[in-house]
Amino acid sequence: MSTIPTSLTEKQFNQHVLPYIATAKRGFVCKIPLHKLFNYILYRLHTGCQWGQLPIAPDSSDPEKKKSVMMLFTIIFASGAGMAAW
Repeated sequence: MSTIPTSLTEKQFNQHVLPYIATAKRGFVCKIPLHKLFNYILYRLHTGCQWGQLPIAPDSSDPEKKKSVMMLFTIIFASGAGMAAW
């Protein structure tokens, strides 16, 4: 029985997931690395927690972190990249 990963290293992310994600060439640039955002998404899918309950350290200079994770989730699965990588 295979196990579904609940977190990926940066190397694993770059090898298996990044090729399927379309990244923007201009516009908004997220301050959080994509592999960390993807791990937050895996955590949410694994635990079923609410977006607001993700274990992201609060940062007073960037209150939009949870929104960044949710937006990346929408982009990945709306484009079909999430299912292709799965």
